[in-house]
Amino acid sequence: MIYLVRKSALGDVLWIEPVIRQLAERYKKVIVFTKYNTLFENYPLPGVQFRNSLNFFEKVWNRMESFFKFSFRFINLDMSYENDTKKHILHAYQKKAGLPLTNEYPILHLSAEEQKPFPDLPAKYVVLHLESFTTQNSRRVYGVQWEKVTEHLHKLGYEVIQVGKQPDDIAGTRFVKTSIREMIRLIRHCSFFIGIDSGPSHIAASLQKPSLVFFGAVNPLYRHFPEKFNGFFLQQHPCEFGGCYHEANSIWGRSCRLVGDDGIPKCSLYSAAYVTSNINLLMNRYIDHA
Repeated sequence: MIYLVRKSALGDVLWIEPVIRQLAERYKKVIVFTKYNTLFENYPLPGVQFRNSLNFFEKVWNRMESFFKFSFRFINLDMSYENDTKKHILHAYQKKAGLPLTNEYPILHLSAEEQKPFPDLPAKYVVLHLESFTTQNSRRVYGVQWEKVTEHLHKLGYEVIQVGKQPDDIAGTRFVKTSIREMIRLIRHCSFFIGIDSGPSHIAASLQKPSLVFFGAVNPLYRHFPEKFNGFFLQQHPCEFGGCYHEANSIWGRSCRLVGDDGIPKCSLYSAAYVTSNINLLMNRYIDHA
């Protein structure tokens, strides 16, 4: 029996799924401890259990292993890639777990109901996610007049649905508040996805949805596998400090060397024209000829 721990951050937790499969080949029982168990609903491997809490004995054992820096029953992936930033998140996990490195996306398992589109949504819609979990300016999106992007999508025949907790009010879009499973279903049946490097974008990539993802100071090669990714990574303005997010061993990365914490980093500055041109490219490559 082995315990696998990655407690928080939706997208980071999602990326443990290939690790779970690898461990299930080695151990009869794998207990996964995370706050996002719902990501793994309908999981088909009977030897894998998901928990959002540990009992007293398990907590003590986990802390002992962490304190003495050895791993016998617990593989704790918290801070594993944050402390080993210059590699793909999955490879950081696999290295910490002592597993072979693989290039693959997580697998999401949908119920029969989730495999059907929501009956009250249009047949053609785009999911938009711009709300960041962090205030770090180099991971946000600046300069885009989203009303113009929305108008462009409407002309192409798509409704625009925003997801998140409290997204900005963008004329012409519809906000749908969802649970995690509802968001998975929503993304599964969308035409394509547009958003920042965050949990919903990793769900979209895992579902093989055509996607446009903004990266700012994050190196997309440490988040995705280009040969398996359907879409484009958006980084409009090259920076002499490109990928600086990975220079600090921290969940927050580092401050922009050019404008600090309060300015607009050029790696995060885009335009409506840039976004719409990439929408057209996405349509041409992944949708019109699908």
